[in-house]
Amino acid sequence: MTSPNPKDAVTSPTVHFSRGIPPLEAIPSADIAELTGSVLSAEPDRVFQYAPIGRHTGDRELRDQLGAFHSVDPDRIFVTNGSLQALDLLAAHLLKDAPRKKVLAEAPTYDRAVQIFERHGAQVSGIPLRGDGLDLDVLRERLRTEVPAFVYLIPDFQNPGGVTTSEEKRRELVRLSAEFGFTILEDIPYRELRFAGTAPTLLGELAESVEGARVLTIGSLSKILSPGLRVGYVIGPPGTPGALAALAESTYLSPAPLLQVVAARAFASGLVRRNIDEVRKLLRPRHDTAVEAVRKALGEAALCVPEGGYYISVHLPVRTTEEKFLAAAAAEGVALTRGSAFYPADSAPPSGTVFLRLPFQALSDEEFAEGVTRLAAVAQRAE
Repeated sequence: MTSPNPKDAVTSPTVHFSRGIPPLEAIPSADIAELTGSVLSAEPDRVFQYAPIGRHTGDRELRDQLGAFHSVDPDRIFVTNGSLQALDLLAAHLLKDAPRKKVLAEAPTYDRAVQIFERHGAQVSGIPLRGDGLDLDVLRERLRTEVPAFVYLIPDFQNPGGVTTSEEKRRELVRLSAEFGFTILEDIPYRELRFAGTAPTLLGELAESVEGARVLTIGSLSKILSPGLRVGYVIGPPGTPGALAALAESTYLSPAPLLQVVAARAFASGLVRRNIDEVRKLLRPRHDTAVEAVRKALGEAALCVPEGGYYISVHLPVRTTEEKFLAAAAAEGVALTRGSAFYPADSAPPSGTVFLRLPFQALSDEEFAEGVTRLAAVAQRAE
């Protein structure tokens, strides 16, 4: 690590490494507003009425557009009010009558997903995350003693790790799903935000050619269009969309028709694909300079070079507790999310380290570099 001079007090603004939300310039607000106006002019009665009931799986036009986007049958798609609702409904669907309540997830993983699964009675257990995906040796060992209800993965530019699961590991995961009889939930909110390299195949696509494999894919428009539209979706085998629709109807009756129609028109007009290109152009230089800043300030502590998404993560060697490190970082003007919160209850960062999720998507090059430089100083002064 480099050795920045310690500061008696921070006079510059706080560097926020605490949230992974899209930068405002990544949301095509004016275009969405224009589309919304055209929808309201053309069909206000429909979009201000309840959506149909009776296992309604989402706006027909939107499901057609999503089907074309992913090259799948639209009847395999169920549209939700954001991807977290998809996770909640899937947890209810998969765990309600499951003989096994164990759920396996990457360690670290998305903390809100763990909270949702536990709320539905799951015992969530962590499998170590390596630079190319789950540690499959540990997974196989666990499978020999207990088969989970499902395995939850974020295989592309993982939150919080930034890791992309390799093609080889994806194929083996699908094979293990068929062999042991568990479901895989693949969550892909960042998949389209690739800045370099070639995208591995979706696990859901791989499962189509492996008898007995079961994969449910969860998508979202929050990172590629707008989080405010609250549009998520599930791609599943026949029967799954209807089952999720029945659960959803008993929970909130119907979704928001206006938002789904606007999202459909965003696809139909080409706005979604144009915006994906624009977001890639916006974020790629931020990614590249963030990687270099981490290497300069923190050495080779990064879990991987993401090549996409929002996050670089590190296991930073420290000589103190996480609580004291976070307090010292805050005193230096760096806001962090508690890294251990991303680990299931039976997991933890490697001994002698703190886990840091460092979002780069909404920070300037200077802000990001200043933040990691301050973190390096905090780590070196820790006792």
